[in-house]
Amino acid sequence: MSEKENDKIKRRSFLQASLASLTLSGCSTTQPPLVPKLPEPREEQKIGRRTAPSVVGILEAKSYADDLFAIIKAKLPQLKIGDFKGKTVVLKPNMVECPYKAPITTRPEVLRAAIKLVDYLGAKNIIVAEGPGHMRDTELILATTGIGKVCQEMAVPFVDLNLDDCVKVPIKHSFTTCDHFILPKTIMKADAVVSLPKMKTHHWVGMTAAMKNLFGIMPGRKYGYPKNFLHYGGIAHFILDLNRVIATRLSIVDAIIAMEGDGPINGTAKEMGLILVGIDPAAVDATCARIMGYDLSELDYICVAGQVIGNIQTSEIEIIGPAVNEIAVNFKRPITYGKDKKLSEKLLHAQSRSDIS
Repeated sequence: MSEKENDKIKRRSFLQASLASLTLSGCSTTQPPLVPKLPEPREEQKIGRRTAPSVVGILEAKSYADDLFAIIKAKLPQLKIGDFKGKTVVLKPNMVECPYKAPITTRPEVLRAAIKLVDYLGAKNIIVAEGPGHMRDTELILATTGIGKVCQEMAVPFVDLNLDDCVKVPIKHSFTTCDHFILPKTIMKADAVVSLPKMKTHHWVGMTAAMKNLFGIMPGRKYGYPKNFLHYGGIAHFILDLNRVIATRLSIVDAIIAMEGDGPINGTAKEMGLILVGIDPAAVDATCARIMGYDLSELDYICVAGQVIGNIQTSEIEIIGPAVNEIAVNFKRPITYGKDKKLSEKLLHAQSRSDIS
């Protein structure tokens, strides 16, 4: 038996075992059947959670042609972001795949605004860094997204995190079975990391924004393409551990054109005309979820993030901008979050037999 065939059998066995355990535990019908359910967090895992109230800006930007930096700058006193004086700041966009016709990646206009923002707030060094999850041709993604052009025009270096030198980083009180991560030196040496995600639905965890965006930090040469180890090992578990190890300093969500349906790759465009800004990624993601029409009870990792990372309750979040209930719309869900549980099982089981996450 070849090594590749052996790997496929191991992966299939793990997924089948996960399905069996979830069936016995009576997991929610809204959660995909092959996604391991998160346990109730232990007291030691709650240490370090943000307890002060959070601020999330919901800023209206009708077009990518708008002056996005000026829109954010106008709200800085209310957003309570602070400054980046003398710091090395890494900006982490979403470059999972070439965009083609779908709104898969963070737009270069949002990256440009973020570069201007952290420079205005006093950053000493600015780096753009990402480890694309699907395509290994990072140069192609830089070209097709326009992110490479922005880096060149603004004289900001780009680091491919899939190929960066790495260090071993311990995980305290892990949600996974791992006691450490192997992480890029560029990230670990930074004084601040800024998450620049695209607002999208996600067929494994319902939706993706600030917290899930950190998967691109994980080096592909260690964790594979498309980071399968993280997905099959419990995607929600890894989201939480990553966000506890890497405390992002700021999140700026590209929701001018979001994605609905079979995200994060195969969905369709959803025009929202929004940018979300905040320093608490849990609060940012909870707000994104509500805008997308989700009940937080459908999103396992966000519920637990509210106990171990930051604030998710509306009473704990001050919104700068329009009220969420005034702009919320029901995004088309991934088919894995539909009511047909048997179809969901077939789709995810077929997916588990391939090399595509």
